Parts: sequence; structure tokens; C-alpha cells
Amino acid sequence: MVQQSFFLAQRTAIEEELHKAVGLHQSGQLDQAEQIYREILCSAPKHADALHLLGVVAYQVGKYKVAADLVTQAIGIDPKQSSYFNNLGNAFKKLGKLVESTQAYYKAIEIKPDYAEAYNNLGNVLAEQDRLEESICAYRQALEIDPEYSEACNNLGVALKAQGSLEKSVLAYRQAVKIDPEFADAYYNLGCLFQEKGKLEDSIRAYSEVLKINPEYHIEVYNNLGLALREQDRFEESVQVYQQAIEIKPDYAEAYNNLGNVLAEQDRLEESICAYRQALEINSDYSEAYNNLGSVFQLKADFKAARQAYHKVLEMQPQLAAAHKNLGLLSLLQGDFKRGWQEYEWRWKCDDFTVESLRFPQPLWDGENLNQKSILVWTEQGVGDEIMFASMLPAFLQMDVKVIVECTRRLVPIFQRAFPEIQFIPRENPVSLQLLNMVIDYQIPMLSLGKWLRPSAESFPSDQESYLYPCTAKARHLKQKYQQLAGDRLLVGVSWKSTGNNRRRSRSKSTPLEYWTSILSRQDCFFLNLQYGDVAREIEDFKLETDLRIYHDKEIDSLESLDDFVAQVSVLDLVISTSNTTVHVAGGLGKSVWTLLPHVPDWKWLLGRKDSVWYPTMRLFRQDEIGNWLHVFRSVELELDIFCRGIVSDGSN
Repeated sequence: MVQQSFFLAQRTAIEEELHKAVGLHQSGQLDQAEQIYREILCSAPKHADALHLLGVVAYQVGKYKVAADLVTQAIGIDPKQSSYFNNLGNAFKKLGKLVESTQAYYKAIEIKPDYAEAYNNLGNVLAEQDRLEESICAYRQALEIDPEYSEACNNLGVALKAQGSLEKSVLAYRQAVKIDPEFADAYYNLGCLFQEKGKLEDSIRAYSEVLKINPEYHIEVYNNLGLALREQDRFEESVQVYQQAIEIKPDYAEAYNNLGNVLAEQDRLEESICAYRQALEINSDYSEAYNNLGSVFQLKADFKAARQAYHKVLEMQPQLAAAHKNLGLLSLLQGDFKRGWQEYEWRWKCDDFTVESLRFPQPLWDGENLNQKSILVWTEQGVGDEIMFASMLPAFLQMDVKVIVECTRRLVPIFQRAFPEIQFIPRENPVSLQLLNMVIDYQIPMLSLGKWLRPSAESFPSDQESYLYPCTAKARHLKQKYQQLAGDRLLVGVSWKSTGNNRRRSRSKSTPLEYWTSILSRQDCFFLNLQYGDVAREIEDFKLETDLRIYHDKEIDSLESLDDFVAQVSVLDLVISTSNTTVHVAGGLGKSVWTLLPHVPDWKWLLGRKDSVWYPTMRLFRQDEIGNWLHVFRSVELELDIFCRGIVSDGSN
């Protein structure tokens, strides 16, 4: 009886100590809790709870092997505790033993079928094994047991996103933050998903919620928010976000790099260079920052420094496609066509290059003899480039070769009229089956033709003034119409802005319409709108402000019918435009066309020249410094005066 009382008292004392240790454990005093658990095990070596909780402490301090051993011992003593198996699963997962971890969670659920936490943990380990369907089922089971389990909602969103079910993923994240409005991780995941989907306003709101909940949330949220704001052209806000990130983490090289990017978007080039250099001071091997630095030097027309930066990148990463591509574009800009075409072939490996290089099965043409062969030429970038590079197609007509060209649908009737010997097929998705025929001997993207057909500036034909032709009936109709409107005035088409994926480049090529006032004031010219897109309101506002009229032909919509637009341009005496599709159409038609260029233009216009190697009838008017259009418009105004007087004196109109 005395012995029984002794053991009862000892057991009571141990339970009191265990209760005390659990309290310390829960309050985060792990060392003190561990000490008591060990003391209990000295008195009772087979105390399952003490072994288990000691294992939990080991897990919390990162000793996962020790944790697994201790919890396994506890299970050996008491195999009916679901929490033991759940924590064993956690330890195995950290050790990378995913199969054993999965088995442990299943055992925990077998013992306790309504164990929501075990189902959530099971979902996590199944997701790590790419068993997404099973993972999603596990998270849903956890939520069926506990509909307010916000962590399971968030994890379900992650798994659904990985599966590609993006809308369902959004719903899961939204449910997580509805349950727990302070759930920063769910807001962050929601922001990332919206950003990937291009829903930038929603993304910005989600990231802002993260920072409202926790301004010191992991630093990537600042970076992502800055990127989203930049995509929205909210540059000043983007700059502020990156500066906040740098204030929190002064050695955050990526934030400095992205800050440099957004400063470059604003033409704050010196500040941009400083940001990139700061990124490189933090991380001297940051190849992306060197590449971006080269791009900004190029924008500044410091071509030597730009080339040095690109070479520095390639010293560090010889296979970095973006640096090769940039070096290629710089070489082309400087007229080094041989090096330029070679380096520009790296575009296919660039992350931001959206064209699929392996669309066709035929081998690439490598410049060998095409006599009695067939070749598929396919276009890859914008309509303007398609028109410009089509100037090389006549070279094939000198050979005994069958040529098939895949191009933008709107260009098919125009090209077919220009080159009746060539078969033109509209670009489709999926690819037209006839283009997959292996009877075709070779394939080549159109921009790669330059490597073989335009290896130097001297290889451009000087006598090819036109290769496009309008529909005769359309051109005749428009000629009569415009002559009735214009009387004896010259027909001058104008276009003043550019659009495209590279928005900074598009902005640099575009001009406000008010800059054209001195030109459009001429009374001996009848000005017609050649600007694509909906600009009717812009033209009307300009008329109200200046009392100057640009005739807008509502019958012509170049975005709907390029063939109509070609006919319109063909009847004009002169085209004046910034660098966009309009100048390529005019150049291809052999019309007098004046192209207004930023200080550092697209590579196709080269440097320093007043003429174009691509279009013999084109004149180039260049900015003498970044952003300064004043000099350009003064030059155009003077030349237009000479042009008009020359036309009149010749009696050409």
C-alpha cells in the first residue's frame, strides 16, 4: 500500500513537472522546457509524452534527425497518439524523407479521422511530390473538417495555381484572407498570381495589403510591388517602393537593379547608372545589372561603354542570351552587320522573346545553294519589320527555288501582289498543316535572312526604290477623292507616334501633336492623317486649339485593312512620320518619306546617316540630343519649304 502511494505521488509529481514544462514550451522558453523534459525522462525513461515533446523541441531548433528519433521512441511506447505521427511526419518532411512523411500523416489521420492539421500537412508533402490532385483533396478534406482553416485555404490556392487552375486559386486565396484578414502570406500569393495574370491593379492592391499588415514582410513584396507599379507606368510610386526596400535592406542588389530600370524608363539615365553601379558594388557578379547598365549607356549614345558592359557580362556568363542579343543590336546600329546578325541570333534564347523558334520541323537554311530546293520563310516580329525584311525576298527570285512565306494575315494580299512568284500563307495558331510538310527542304525566320543576304551596308541594293504596289482601283479612287479635297495643294501624310511592347522605346519615338504646328501651318499642303489607332479626338482637340486641320479619312483603318492603307499612302506626294509602320509602308512603296528619329534610334536606321540602307527614297531627321525634337522639326520645316517649291517649279503636282 505504501509502495502504491509512492508511485502515485511520483506520477503526480511528474505530471506537475510536465505541465510546468509545457507552459514554458508554449511561451517559447525552449531551453527551460527541454531541461524539465530531460529530468522527467531520467525518472521515467519511457514517458511517451516527455519523449514526444522533447522531439518537438528538437524540431523547433532545427535538429530534425534527433526529433524523428525521439518521436519514434514515443510512438514505440504509445502508438495510438495521432499528434505523435503528425509531428513525426513534420520531421521526416524536413529530412527530405517524403514517403515516410506521407505515411506518418496517413497514420495520424487513421487514428483521428477529423484531424484537420494532419490533412493540411499531408497536402503539403503530397504537393512536394507533385501529387497535386491528391494534395488538393487533402486540403479540401482539412477544410471540410474546419471551414475556418485559413492556412489550408492558402495552401489549396498554391496547389491549384501549380495545377493551372488559376481562377480557383484566386478564390482559395480570397477565402483565406476573408477568414483571416491579417493573413499576409495569402495576400502576397494573391498579389503574385494577379501579377502573372496581368491584373496589375489587383496585384498592387494585394501587395499593399501585405505591407499594411506587416511593413517588414519579406522583402520580395517590395520588389514585386515595384515591378507591378512600373508595368502600370506609375514610375514615381515604383521608385518610392524600391527606395523603401533599400532602406529596409541596404544590401538588396535586386532592388537597386530594378530601381535602375524604372529610372531608365523616366530617362533619368545618370540616376539609373548610379543604381546599377550600386547593385554591382553589392554583387560584382550580377550579370543582369551589367547588361542593364550597357543598355543605358547605349541610350546615352556612349557606345564604347555599352560594348564594354556587354563584354563584361559575357566574361561572367558566356551563354547569357540577353547580352549577346544586346551586343548584336548595338553592332547592327553601328553598321557592323556581320557581327550584328551573328549575335542577334541569340534572341531565340532570351526569356523576353515571345516568338517560338521551333514552330516548324524543317532544318534551318545555313546559306547553302538553294538551286531546285524549297524554303519556308516565316515572319517573327512586327508588321513594320515584316515589310522591311520583305525587301530581301527578290533575292530568291534570282534563284531556281520555291519560296513559301508565312506572314501576318493583313499583309498577305499586299505581298502576294508584290511577289506573285512566291506563295504567302497567313500566320495561324496552330500552324497551317501545309507548312509542316517535310517535303519543304529548309526553313528560316525572316530576320535571319540578313545574315546571308545583307552581310554589309554595301550589300543593300541602291536601285530597289519600290517593291510594294497598291491595288490600282483603290489608289485611283483615293487619288481622285483627295485631289478634289486638296485642289492644287500637295498631299502630305503625317503620323506622329509609335506603339509597341517596349513602351519606353515607343515613347522615345513619339511626339506630341502640338510639335507639328509649324509644319501643319503650311497653306500649300493638304495634310492627311496616317496615324493608326483611334486618334480622331486628338485631331479634333488639335484643331480646336490651333485652327489647323488634319484630314482624317474615315474610310481607311490601317488596323483593319493594311491594303487600304497602302493604297492611301501610294497617292501621296510626301510622308512625314516618326519611326513606325507608316514609314515602312511608304518606303516599300518607294514614296518620298521623311522619318523623324530619337537621338539613339532603332538599329535599323544606323547612326549618323541622312539616308536609309533599307529604303532609298527615305530621308532621316535625327535628334541632336536625347528628347530634343525642336531641332528635328526646324529641319523638317526648312526641308518642306524646299520640297514644296521644288515640286511646284517642276510642275509635278
